[in-house]
Amino acid sequence: MKNISTKIQFFCLLIAVCLVLSTVFTVDKNLANGVVSAKYFWFYRVMSITSIITLTVYSWRRNTLKIFLVDITLVLIIGFVLAVNYFASQHAASNIKWNLLFLLLLLYIFLRSSLQDKCLRFYVLVFFIFTGLVEAIWGLRQLYGFVPSNHNLFLTTGSFFNSGPYSGYLAVVAPLSFFYMFRDSVVFKRKFTIGCLPFYLRFSVSISTFFAIVLVLPATMSRAAWIAAAVGCGFVMAFRFLQQSTIKAHKTRYRKKVVVFASIALLLTTASAIGIYRLKKNSADGRVLIWKTSLHVIAKHPFGVGLGHFSYAYGQEQAAYFASGKASVQEELVAGSPEYAFNEYLQICIEFGVMAAAGLFASFVLLIYTGIKRKAVAVTGGVLSLLVFASMSYPFNLLPFIIVLVLFMALILAENKQSTTNHLIEKSIHLNWKFVFPVLALSCVLVLITSNKQRTTYEAYKKWNSLKMLGSITTGDPFLNNDYEKLYPCLSDQIQFLFEYAQNLSKCGEYTKSNRLLEQATHISCDPMLYNIMGINNQNMGNYAQAEKYFLTSSQLVPSRVYPYFLLARLYAKKGDWQQASRMANQVLTKEPKVQSTAIDEMRSEMRKLIKDLDKVCL
Repeated sequence: MKNISTKIQFFCLLIAVCLVLSTVFTVDKNLANGVVSAKYFWFYRVMSITSIITLTVYSWRRNTLKIFLVDITLVLIIGFVLAVNYFASQHAASNIKWNLLFLLLLLYIFLRSSLQDKCLRFYVLVFFIFTGLVEAIWGLRQLYGFVPSNHNLFLTTGSFFNSGPYSGYLAVVAPLSFFYMFRDSVVFKRKFTIGCLPFYLRFSVSISTFFAIVLVLPATMSRAAWIAAAVGCGFVMAFRFLQQSTIKAHKTRYRKKVVVFASIALLLTTASAIGIYRLKKNSADGRVLIWKTSLHVIAKHPFGVGLGHFSYAYGQEQAAYFASGKASVQEELVAGSPEYAFNEYLQICIEFGVMAAAGLFASFVLLIYTGIKRKAVAVTGGVLSLLVFASMSYPFNLLPFIIVLVLFMALILAENKQSTTNHLIEKSIHLNWKFVFPVLALSCVLVLITSNKQRTTYEAYKKWNSLKMLGSITTGDPFLNNDYEKLYPCLSDQIQFLFEYAQNLSKCGEYTKSNRLLEQATHISCDPMLYNIMGINNQNMGNYAQAEKYFLTSSQLVPSRVYPYFLLARLYAKKGDWQQASRMANQVLTKEPKVQSTAIDEMRSEMRKLIKDLDKVCL
């Protein structure tokens, strides 16, 4: 009976962790932005299940929890950073992010207590690798047209909204599948026994996943993911196949060959870097501009601007930079209105401040150091891939990646062997179950309370989805404004919701209220369309000076956009400022847009007519 009870507990814990890791697969077309939002609501639900299961199983087992000094250090650093920035935040626009970060901290507590079981760690890793296999097959089916992509511009997105994060997820899984593919291949050299079945399973999943990733990853055209996967797999290969003694022996015995090999490797690396840059040159130049501007933001706001307010601070700095006239023609062409810094370390510095960011970076270094010392090669390779990808993309802004990071932390820090060394990271404390149980119980209550609060938000997302469809076919419906107003308390931190609500108000002639919402949206976004609509509202109210200010701000934010100059030309023509109207009309006709479209052709056609009319007036 005891053996059956143990197996039931094991399977309950395994199902709970697998449900959390399945967050990555969740897509719900009934929700607004269902590819992203569905993952949040799934996570809220399964966290409730996971917390109850973990608490119940622990109340049966009542085992002591062995924690290490590095556990305490990491939790204290991360907890302190989050707490300080939460109380320092002046806006409510990032409430959903704070709720998620809080739940992820509780998830770490649950994983840390349950993953003491070595067998559970084994199957959790197998399932995580399996999620990579599912995503890779999903992407291959999209590539060959069997299932639709989640984005019109990308063939392969998996369960993500575009190919960037999709390829990044595959890059994080790649080192783990690569490691276990080689490690478990040794079972084929031994006589078959029932005890080897788990290793046959892990080998089969790993080799299938790795080759599926190799097939689909090039099609994503994500240079960040390619580099991240190469670094992670390179670490695994070096750690597994190159022992320190072997490296030293080769240095002394084959010094010339080592120098030749290193030179060739350096040349190939340089050539690859140049090729990767030229593959999508404008995109690379755009990233460089974002990083350059972000550094200027950090210099101006060393204590941070608050979680969720990167885009606002970035937009202010980029507009000032282009207004100064110091930007090059190429920078004007590649400039955009990013939601993310495409470098998580820069974005963390901007939002949390330099000191808080230094603490988080120290935590990452400590995590890698601990993984290497404990020879958790596969998981450490995954961490390296994730951190490299984070230097060129935005994984920490996406829930599945943060779940993976929390899982990797718990796996590396979980007890995996009896310590035989007095090394600092192996210093441990044994916590009695009477201390652990109340902590888990309190965490469970907090999870249930936080998750229960999201029910109203879930219904709001469903209602918003239906409003989006109605709003796209109407020219302004006053009845829609009432529905938007009811959803506002739940969705006031969503840029797209604020924009849609404000645009419908504008179409209905409620310009002042529309401007209030758009002004709120500018604190969490640098989209020039927000300023365009505010300018149009002010122009319709007769506030020409204020309208001109907003149109100019929009033109400075992203100089390659033609629309602000088109609006300025019409504004000056309405004011009777013929000279300025003609100048702006010529800007519309001569400016080279980033992407050609029929809308630009229509604007240019109208500007040609405007110039002809101005010529007649001047004559």
